[in-house]
Parts: sequence; structure tokens; C-alpha cells
Amino acid sequence: MAEEFPYDTVPYPSKFFLQTHPDRLAAAGILYGMQPAPVENCRVLELGCGNGSNLISHAFGLPNSKFVGIDLSEIHIDQANEAAKELDLANIEFRKIDVMQMTAEDFGKFDYITAHGLFSWVPDFVREKVLALFNELLEPNGVGYISYNAYPGAYSREMVRSLMLYHTRDIHDPNAKVEKAISLLGLLAKNATEPELYQRILQFEFRRHQTHDIADIFHDDLGDCYHPFYFHEFADLLNKNGLQFLSEAELHASSRQGVTAEYNELLNSFDDPIEREQYLDLLRGRVFRQTLFCRSDIKLDREPKPDLIQKLYLSSSLRAIEPLEDIATQKIQKFGNAKGHTMQIDHPLTKASLAYLGEIWGRSISTTELLNAAKQILTNARSSIQNWDEEFETTRMILLQICLSSDLVELHTYAANAVGNAGAKPIVNRLSRWQLRDASNVLTLLNKDLKLEDKTAHHLLELMDGTRTKMKLVTDMQGFVRSADDIADKQQLIRDMPDWVNESIQELERLGLFEAQPAG
Repeated sequence: MAEEFPYDTVPYPSKFFLQTHPDRLAAAGILYGMQPAPVENCRVLELGCGNGSNLISHAFGLPNSKFVGIDLSEIHIDQANEAAKELDLANIEFRKIDVMQMTAEDFGKFDYITAHGLFSWVPDFVREKVLALFNELLEPNGVGYISYNAYPGAYSREMVRSLMLYHTRDIHDPNAKVEKAISLLGLLAKNATEPELYQRILQFEFRRHQTHDIADIFHDDLGDCYHPFYFHEFADLLNKNGLQFLSEAELHASSRQGVTAEYNELLNSFDDPIEREQYLDLLRGRVFRQTLFCRSDIKLDREPKPDLIQKLYLSSSLRAIEPLEDIATQKIQKFGNAKGHTMQIDHPLTKASLAYLGEIWGRSISTTELLNAAKQILTNARSSIQNWDEEFETTRMILLQICLSSDLVELHTYAANAVGNAGAKPIVNRLSRWQLRDASNVLTLLNKDLKLEDKTAHHLLELMDGTRTKMKLVTDMQGFVRSADDIADKQQLIRDMPDWVNESIQELERLGLFEAQPAG
């Protein structure tokens, strides 16, 4: 009898990866001198699409683009096709096929191709085929994405993996295998007799696994295949297949923020960007990469010019941490984003730009519109600026540096559309309602990742099905809190419920979570 495919035995859970969205890939391409296809009208392929949750989340907001997902798991593909049918998506196709059987004749060319969580977890011959497919199927101005575990950081993960595999070598049941592996890891983390290094590694890995479910651990840490790469090794593989490194999916991953002057001296001695990236990995102990690449014959500009940001759209959750006073002066202003990351700046037009982005958080705006809005803010504040063109140029340069060195401002190639007003009876859009069933986060129609931190927030979104007024939402949520066994400070939460529901609705409006209300 044929051995069952592991991903049919233990299906992979629903996952959404904003970093694989074609908008993210296209923005990086433009920034480094490419002319990628517009994401509103493109072809996208995902290798190893799982149950389709990631690709569906992208296809839902880009109805004029075509999406294809392939996977070897019959269960995954069945789930993906069922979801696409439920959401009435005509622009997406899922196929059960082995990558070894894929051809350009059968699939055609694609503007964007992604492979997340695949490359380090398959045999060598499959990796070779995956890279060959990128070469065969990628359009001349196409952008590819591959994630993989990286050395030197992966050495510690490899060590822990080997311990768990040895301990579970005779166990075949997935649940029992994971349970026994984590039990050993916890025991070692608590009792290891070498506390300086070994025990700290074990404790770190044990804590990391506490946030993962059984399927994650079974496939990612206890699977048959596991092959991390030094970045220079991966770059060589790209080169052998007619491809070249573009950037990381998260642009700030290549930033030199926090690098000492002494180490910068070493980095500056390398002309080759591959060498610089590799030595940054050595410095940071990088364990995971999400690398973008393109065809080798494309001439890239490795030093992005501020003018290029003029072609893009920007978004940010940054808000002024203290009251915005003297915005037209060079008084230092501190900003913080939704993740708790902060920055401070004294340049007036940049301060006004960041403040405006925070006001419209959820939406993206063209750089031209943003600078004009910021100019109006300073004009209203009686700014003494005379040469606005010069200030625009300076602000573009600063905004570009923020994008390249942090996650505080996001780059986009288009402005996603979504309903702003929740209406009398709020109804969460179909995509987010579908995502809520199996995940603790949703991707909004404005391509924002909304994490639901607790069961209260999750339940509020479930109730927003278009049948309840805002007042009814308050009373139903109060009833939910009263009946729940594991919610602290119940009485305070019940008293605060009207304000909390109202504030939640306002935030969800900004993030693009609601459907349009039916007429009448």
C-alpha cells in the first residue's frame, strides 16, 4: 500500500502571508529599477499553496488578476477549491500536481511566483525543479519569492531538531510524536546542566514552540527534509538558474540599523551586494530569509533613488506619541506604530506627512497626494517654508530611508479599495468572515494584517453579520462576557462595552473590514 502523503495525514493550518502579496513584490521591484506588471492585472502562481488560505486572501482583493495555486496534498486542494467556490472567486484556480510534472506549456508564464515554507523542507531534486520552474515560468519583468531557513542562525534550530528526532525515532503517530518531542525539549530546557549557552538555546526553542500548533511542529521541525542555506549558497543557486537577488520581502531586513561603525567598515569593503548581505547574516545570526529575485539580465539599481518613491503609495499606522505641537518648527516629535515601534524626527514636512498617514491609517496614498496634504498642514500652521520643491525632495529622501530601515512606513503600488462606513448594521466582509473560522488573524481588504488578541475581539467580529445594530452588538457582547468562564475583570469590561464596541468599529472601518450595506 502506498505511503500516505504527510500533508494529507496532518493538513497544514490556515496561514496568511502579507509578505507574499504581489503588491509587496511589485513595490520592491519598482524601488530597485524594475518595471513589474501592475498588480491589478497580473498572473500569480503559488507553489505549495496548502489549503489556499494565503492565495485566496490575495485574489479576493484583485478581481482582475489571475491566481493559480498548486499543491501535492489532495486534502489541501479540496479545501482550497471549496473555499474559492464559497467566496465565488472566478479569478483563482487550484490544482493537485507534483512540481516535478509542471511545464511552461501547461501553466504558461506568471508575473509573480511565490514559494513560502517549501524550499528548505523538500529533497534536493525538488529544490532543483522549483528553481528551474522559476526560470521557465517567470515573465521577463517578473518577481519571484522563496522563503528558507538560513545559516548561521539555523544551526541552533538544527541541533534541537536532531534531539527531538532521536527521541521520537520509533513514534509514527503525528500527535504522539510532537507531544513526546516537546516534552523532551521542555525537560532539557529546565534541567540542562550547562546554563551559559546550551540551556539558553533550549529554553529559547522551547518558548518558540509554545506558539506553534501540532501541524507546524510536525512538518517544520520533525519532517523528513530540512536544509537551511547560507545566503551566498542560495544566491549561487539563483545564478545557476538565470536569476538574481533583488531584495528581501521585508526591505528593512537588509538595513544596517544598529550596526557598529567598526562592522560597517567591513561591510563597506565589499562591492558585491551578496557579500554584504551574507556578512549581515553572520552579524545577526539570521535564521530565516524571505528573498525576492528576478531574471539575471535585468539591470538593477542597488541604490534606490528618492524620486522612485514618487511612483509608489504609502501607508503607516504611526501616531504622534505626544501632542503635535509646533509641527511647523524643528521641534523633535516622537511617533509610534501599532506594533509599538517608535521613531523621532524634527523635519517639519516629514512630521506632517507621518501625522497625516496616521490619520488615514488603513488607506494608502500616493506620495504626491501625501506631500500636498502635509504642505497644507504646515501652511495652516503658518509655516515659513519658501522653497517647497526643496522640502518635497528632502521629505522623499527621508521617507525612503524610513522604508528601507524600518517597518514604520509601508510601500504599495496601488490604493486598495474598501468600504469605509460600517453602516447601521455592520457586516464584516465575506473574506474576513471566512478567515475567522480557522485563524486568529485576518487580512483586511486594505491588505492589513489584523491580529485578534483575545476571544472577546474574535466574538465581536463573528457577531458583525449584518443582522445587529450597534446597540444590539453591545448587549450581545455584554451577554457573551457574562457567560464566559475565562475573562478577567468582567464587570469593568461590561461597563466599558459601549465605548469599546464603538472604538472597535471605528478602527475596523479604517482597516477596511466592512462590506457595503444593501440599499434601503
